[in-house]
Amino acid sequence: MSLVRFVLRGVVLPLGALSAAAAIAAQGGRFSDRLDVLTHFAPLYLAGGTVTLAAAIFAHRRLVPALLGAAAVIGSLALMLPELLRPQSPPLAPGAAGQIKLIQFNAARDSQGLEQRLAWLATEDPDVLVVEDSRAVFQTAVTQRLGRQMACGKTCEVAIFTRAPAKQIEAPRRGRKGLGPAVTIAHLPGIGGEYTVVGIHYVWPTDIQTHAENSARLLELMKDRPPERVILVGDFNSTPWSFSRRREDAALRLERRTRALPTYPANGPFGLAVLPIDHVYAGSGWGTVSITRGPRLGSDHYPVVAVLSPRPK
Repeated sequence: MSLVRFVLRGVVLPLGALSAAAAIAAQGGRFSDRLDVLTHFAPLYLAGGTVTLAAAIFAHRRLVPALLGAAAVIGSLALMLPELLRPQSPPLAPGAAGQIKLIQFNAARDSQGLEQRLAWLATEDPDVLVVEDSRAVFQTAVTQRLGRQMACGKTCEVAIFTRAPAKQIEAPRRGRKGLGPAVTIAHLPGIGGEYTVVGIHYVWPTDIQTHAENSARLLELMKDRPPERVILVGDFNSTPWSFSRRREDAALRLERRTRALPTYPANGPFGLAVLPIDHVYAGSGWGTVSITRGPRLGSDHYPVVAVLSPRPK
């Protein structure tokens, strides 16, 4: 058996078959929460399909791998393209008045590289810092060495750090049977008037019941809240090509300002992140100046840096 045939049969065919099957089954996420779990990994199916299709072209007239590769590519793009083509409000100029810089970061319950984190935060000098899964040593360092005020929920699983003390802090309970998301809500003074920052942390989507309850609880918290001056950020453990994220996007009455920005896993090979699971939403009263990804800081998540400005009335 030639090397080409061995690779096709032993590696490419299984890769193509698995990628195609997953990409096609993921379409069932429209009606099944279990199948929706598959949607989150669409970039992997796209990569697998692309490799399979390229190998089939290279090997000449290999119909089965070509069909499998094409199915995987088409199925994964059907999931991802709505996010990549999603319209967004026009950005504001860098010099827009009343700007705030907000950083969202899942610290992964790890304080390694503390000095690196603090040095980067000191350089960025955010007005608002929302951190999930931070430890007390990190929280103390931010408050004492960077001079920030800290607001916490029932626990400090989600902490919001600000220059000035929050005018009000909400610490909602974890919802039915404790299945609501970790959340902290801070009402802050601003040039354009008071605004609200909601920090959130969902469980993994593989915990299907709890993840769905996280979403339901957040929508309950947000439904009577005027959306114009709200900023919602956090680790949603949910990609934008999942059907559950699309449904939640439609229900929130906020615009998601991050678009296909991969933030996880930051600790993978070469720091290659493939999953956009950390998101920034803002109401219509906010314009986006910039959305960027920060550096690796010892966590399995990259931080997200958002610069927003009140839209002129």
